Amino acid sequence: MAGSAVATTTEVHPVGLAALLALIVLLWLLPRQWLPLPMILLLSLVPAGQRLLVGGIDFSFIRMLSWMTYVRMFVRKDLRRLELNLLDRLFLVWCGVLIVQGTLLGGTLTVFINRLGFALDALTIYFFFRTVIQNYDNLILIGRMFAFTSIPVFLFFVFESQTSRNLFHFMGGVPEFTDIRDGRLRCQGAFAHPIIAGCFWAQILPLHILAGLVTHRWLTAITGLAFAIGIILLTASSTPVMAIVFGVLGFVMYFFRSGMRWYRWMILAWLLILHYILMDKPVYHLLARIDLVGGSTGYHRYNIIDKSIDHFSEWWRFGTMTTAHWGYGCQDITNQFLLEGVNGGLLRLAMFLAMVVTTFVGVSRSMRSPVLSATAKKAAWILGTAMFMHCLNFIAISYFEQATVIWYMTLAAISSLTLVPGCDVAPDPALSRSARA
Repeated sequence: MAGSAVATTTEVHPVGLAALLALIVLLWLLPRQWLPLPMILLLSLVPAGQRLLVGGIDFSFIRMLSWMTYVRMFVRKDLRRLELNLLDRLFLVWCGVLIVQGTLLGGTLTVFINRLGFALDALTIYFFFRTVIQNYDNLILIGRMFAFTSIPVFLFFVFESQTSRNLFHFMGGVPEFTDIRDGRLRCQGAFAHPIIAGCFWAQILPLHILAGLVTHRWLTAITGLAFAIGIILLTASSTPVMAIVFGVLGFVMYFFRSGMRWYRWMILAWLLILHYILMDKPVYHLLARIDLVGGSTGYHRYNIIDKSIDHFSEWWRFGTMTTAHWGYGCQDITNQFLLEGVNGGLLRLAMFLAMVVTTFVGVSRSMRSPVLSATAKKAAWILGTAMFMHCLNFIAISYFEQATVIWYMTLAAISSLTLVPGCDVAPDPALSRSARA
């Protein structure tokens, strides 16, 4: 289907299989709050291309590990009964639309199985993090897991940048020689693509800020920030760099939050002025002019939006099976919002936008809550900034493989921490002991 990558062959290396088995064993040894660690290690250090195809069904390592996680939680009785909120329900409906619209579009059993598998992956990962993240301490611990994992990942990226060879290539799924664009190496390590690696680690930055803010253990937070930013720079991709820039802007706007409503209207008014008065091309042509690291494909991002408008009648009902005839390179839909429409019509796009809007509503509700502490409100703002960074990424890239896991994790965190009434930030026990001493 348009914009979708479908695996066609088994790609299992003995080292990759050994790593998967070791992580499954680790699952059974860890306490409940540490259950995200095996998934984080798999995402960061095992190529996403590792998968087993049986009867046309794709058993990716990410899928197998997530299923085993549920087996472990069921046996250990760690599964919790969740009271579904609005975002949870929207997510369930989005998954249902994903299956129905995709099947109506493709009209084959193969397409149905593909969409069903995609929806099951989304559900298992989202509700796994929804179960694990019950308070801010859980999310901060996940941030620390990423901080320590980023150290070996950064070292692999440094080696790749110095040798032009990817150490993970022997397992398959990633190229042996590093891609070069405009004279710059685009390192990717075990990730599916350099831009996926950059966006993955860019979305982890808010977790480190959150950990430093709440616990005041800035050494770990700064370590995580430094290594993640180092990885991002080595990918030589504009999109994650832009995510950092807008992330910083989002953090700064906390101090001007009282005027956010006016700022939003001012931005909208300015975009309309640019579109109808000051620019001779559509306002989204600004995407074609962005190039922070050299060799950016900004024009392609502008072009697919422009072509999607021209071919609106082809995809608005159920989506379309192909966009290749829209023009050169248009088979590659590097825009998550557009990909939702292309793969499922306006209904799927509407459900996706409804989830995004609901996350910001949850953050806004936390900011206005009279019972939450100032620290909890800052933490909610940071989660809103993470969502803002995702939305900026979505204009320039469509998520796949590792990046989708971080997206579902962010949704689950906002669902658990901003849409559940009274979820405050508990005082750090270590700080309390220090104060008493």
